[in-house]
Amino acid sequence: MSTISTLIALPYELGRLPLTVIDRRVAGRLSDTSPAHLVLDRAVGATDRLAGTLLHNESITRRGTDRLERSANLAKAARLEEEAEARREAAHEVAEAGRRKAAEQRKAAATRAASAPVDAQRAEAQGKQQAAADAARTAATKKKAAEQKAAERSETVEQRKQRIAAAAEAKKKVARTEAKAGLDDARESKEAAAEDRVDAKILSDVVDAKKQERKDG
Repeated sequence: MSTISTLIALPYELGRLPLTVIDRRVAGRLSDTSPAHLVLDRAVGATDRLAGTLLHNESITRRGTDRLERSANLAKAARLEEEAEARREAAHEVAEAGRRKAAEQRKAAATRAASAPVDAQRAEAQGKQQAAADAARTAATKKKAAEQKAAERSETVEQRKQRIAAAAEAKKKVARTEAKAGLDDARESKEAAAEDRVDAKILSDVVDAKKQERKDG
């Protein structure tokens, strides 16, 4: 660095002294990755780099650039640390949730194991009741079907009797009708025969009268 460049940069260095004091105090109180320290680092670095560029002072420019890079690296490290911490917290929460769930499952399993005999007895009792109800229902259904079948059979017998009686009555009616018709025919035949005899007698009388007339003439 030339003497002229150093002399030109001297006023800047003198004006920068208060900022340097503040930077040291902040560095002593805050961690390198604290937000306030990172903001101050970026401000000082940007100022140094701008001043070095304007003053054509490579030393100041490099100091500012180095500080900005350091600030960027610290910020990145802080961000990565925060992300890692978030992942650790999430993993811890997942693990804790898994432990709680496992504990709940063990408790539920123990409860089921304790209630298994009671549940088995209850299920057996319910099964017996259901079987008894099914048997009673089946017996009632069979009884109803048998009664209905018997009633149908009884009705069939009664219907058969009625049909036979009706057929017999019909035959009797036919026989009576035929007998009446026979009597009517016989009566008609007898009456016709009597009429024929009367006609024959009249005819004979007529013939005899004719014969007598011829004799008398």
